[in-house]
Amino acid sequence: MVSGRDNGRPMSHYLGRRVLFSVVVLVVVIAALKLGYIYPNANPTTHIQTQINTTKPHPQSANTKQPLEMQSVYQG
Repeated sequence: MVSGRDNGRPMSHYLGRRVLFSVVVLVVVIAALKLGYIYPNANPTTHIQTQINTTKPHPQSANTKQPLEMQSVYQG
């Protein structure tokens, strides 16, 4: 990777291209923020979400197992 060449170009050429692309993307995102095209996320602690309960309440029980069925084995 360090000494090998691909199509006659050193690896630093492709690394430089990648870094340049990252810088361009970062500059575009910052410019879009400043110009108002995109908005930063609001602080999650200031956001208040109200939940409307539209479901029918159901009874709660600590016992989640179904009761065993009683069967009579005696066929007298």
